[in-house]
Amino acid sequence: MELLKVQKANKIVRLVLNNIVWIILIFSVAGFSSTIKGYLSLGNYINIVYHSVFIGMLAIAESYCLISGNIDLSVESMAAFGAIASAWLCGASPFASGLKVNPFVGLLLVMSVGGAVGFINAFFILKMRIQPFLVTLSTFIVMRGLAVLLTGGKGISQITDSFQFVSMVKFLRMPLMVYIMFIFYIFFHFILEKTQFGKHVFIIGGNVNVAYNFGINVHERLFVVFVFSGVISAITGWLMTARASGATPAMASGFLFEVLAAVVIGGVSMIGGVGSLIGVFAGVLLLSSIRSALNILAISPFITEVIRGSLVLMAVVLDSVKRMFR
Repeated sequence: MELLKVQKANKIVRLVLNNIVWIILIFSVAGFSSTIKGYLSLGNYINIVYHSVFIGMLAIAESYCLISGNIDLSVESMAAFGAIASAWLCGASPFASGLKVNPFVGLLLVMSVGGAVGFINAFFILKMRIQPFLVTLSTFIVMRGLAVLLTGGKGISQITDSFQFVSMVKFLRMPLMVYIMFIFYIFFHFILEKTQFGKHVFIIGGNVNVAYNFGINVHERLFVVFVFSGVISAITGWLMTARASGATPAMASGFLFEVLAAVVIGGVSMIGGVGSLIGVFAGVLLLSSIRSALNILAISPFITEVIRGSLVLMAVVLDSVKRMFR
């Protein structure tokens, strides 16, 4: 009887810990709505989700890598390169290519580059046996450098109207970009949770030796994970150009920290094998909600960094507690 009570208590604790980010998000939004004038409005909530799109997209890429037991530091720079390359191909300003490529052809091209970068990352990690941190840090620097090199450090504007429609179209007051992010979360959540590939990613991240013993083609799965990461990052850059009606090499600067913060806060373990895109999405919304509240209150951005850092520390502690209960 006592054992059953302990097991039931542990089950409840695990349930709470696994969904703690949603609990914090609900209480945060409720607290902000009741105390901050102007926060409780549909327009503000739509704005919160809209400003979550880029971090949210990159968080999907990073989540796959972390769950597989790896890390990809290049997502920020790949997004920046995707943004500047898209503008360079499709723009009409003096620093563009002058080709005026169709935006969707440009999307396919930057997706190809993103996939190639992900493949290269995986090659050096898996075939050359170099640490993921070192490989993707190098790629981070190279892709940011290529973004600067492509235009000589200049920004590009005057992109075509057909490019900008992605940011202009709305449905039920919600920008099209938000729906694109939702579709990505649904699609990649399904892959992670409902397919054999997703199960293999979790097993590899939990214990790669067990994965080999199960006969899982570890290298093949991880190549796909890194290609996913590169492609999603490139698409994010393309979307950034569409929303900004142009691009600069400095785009996405500082995004890496926010992405890692959202992913860890969302319950993805830094040591691999644990995580959910549903939790990651809540982590993205939580950071965006806090940023929105602090902006309305006109609080110093330095305080925002302190709060975000505190949340990450709390998430790491919670991850340790969850591992203990497992």
